[in-house]
Amino acid sequence: GRRGGGRRCSTSSLASPPSTVEAPPAKAVSRSATKRQQAEQQPCFTATGLELGPKLRRVIEGKLRAKLVDEWSQEVTHLVSDTFRRTTKLMCGICTGVRIVTPSYLEACREAGQLLDDRPFAMRDTVCEAAFAKKHGLPSYSLEAALQRARDCGPMLVPYAVCCEQSVPGRQDLRVLVEAAGGVWLRRAGERSGARRTLHIGKEYDAELLREAACTQVLRFDVYKL
Repeated sequence: GRRGGGRRCSTSSLASPPSTVEAPPAKAVSRSATKRQQAEQQPCFTATGLELGPKLRRVIEGKLRAKLVDEWSQEVTHLVSDTFRRTTKLMCGICTGVRIVTPSYLEACREAGQLLDDRPFAMRDTVCEAAFAKKHGLPSYSLEAALQRARDCGPMLVPYAVCCEQSVPGRQDLRVLVEAAGGVWLRRAGERSGARRTLHIGKEYDAELLREAACTQVLRFDVYKL
């Protein structure tokens, strides 16, 4: 696993003032690395934005002797996708630094009869990544860079608890996202968590704070303060 040491995770690639961003603490790296090492004992696949047909399912569970899940799970090591879609699974995958690969990876593994190096099959979608950057007012966006930031810095929300107003759309998906990113989900305001700070979504911050940060691995508090 990687070691963070005393290094602070860089947020300069998003070109935001220091007061508006916060990257995950380096001290979380060891916990993340341990979890990743445990997960590597048995690969676990899921897909987003596409259906894995019977043939690919047989490849995963048969030839590769890997696990296949339909819903997001902390066991997931590989996420199969053919484009950058901001689904809950994709955001959770970025937060946990999993391998995000194209379906051609499974075809290559089937032909080889074993799990291959996934790096040549990493999912890249320059068109949708550029559109994401434009929509969010960022100079650029790279899925690969966000994944590396998550792997280097560890779970983004480890210092935080999150309380979310009932009226916020997609509240249940936000809970999945917060927990994937290492945060504590509070069922109600005022609930004790032991976290360093509580983020009150729908009252103090817009939910987009978390959704954007899941993709970039940088929290822009000033931008999404209500």
